[in-house]
Amino acid sequence: MWVTHIYHSGFAVELKGCNLLFDWYTGELPPLRRDVPLVVFVSHEHSDHYGRCIWRLPNSFSDVRYVVDSAVAEQAPQGRDVLSVESEGDYCIDLGTDAGTMEVRTLESNDEGVAFLVRACGKTVYFSGDLNVWWWNRPKAQNEASERFFRGELERIADADVDAAFVPLDPRLEDPVAGIAAYMDVVGARDVFPMHYWHDAEDAEECLSDPRLAPYAARLHFEDVCELPE
Repeated sequence: MWVTHIYHSGFAVELKGCNLLFDWYTGELPPLRRDVPLVVFVSHEHSDHYGRCIWRLPNSFSDVRYVVDSAVAEQAPQGRDVLSVESEGDYCIDLGTDAGTMEVRTLESNDEGVAFLVRACGKTVYFSGDLNVWWWNRPKAQNEASERFFRGELERIADADVDAAFVPLDPRLEDPVAGIAAYMDVVGARDVFPMHYWHDAEDAEECLSDPRLAPYAARLHFEDVCELPE
């Protein structure tokens, strides 16, 4: 499995039988295979997670499927293969003989849209979108409520055996790593990719020294391209 961080929360995940593209709205795509299905996920319609560039992908790829939040699905051009999803849903997608069936579970975001748990080609991937512990400069009770909501949604997938997880680490927050720490506490993953830090990569990477993340240091990835063992 290859993982490429494109920009902000945009990631490409290359599996043996299909490619996954999450929340891509800007930046250059890696040289993805053209002979396997490309499944495009959009967690919500915020401009830093969704761009209309996704609808042009069939010009370059022969088999493109879309799994997108319902607000984004409403904007799809005619002729696109679009699965409109809502929060707290379970979906199955037949990707064909080689890739088999993809299973998708959605969680409710405490911002907008959904988070995704995806099982495909023998791998399980969690993509958080804007579901996170949003610890802003505001009353403590609101921040604590944000964490309770986050943990409560994660309990729905607590028994998932996750290979790769993509979770926000936003340096603007009062507590940038609270989301990753809570995610690892409730669900866990073999490998974890921080996201949602725009151009502030240096500040975001410094946050990884937080002692709460020390037990997972070997699992945290900040490189732009990463090959994960099978």
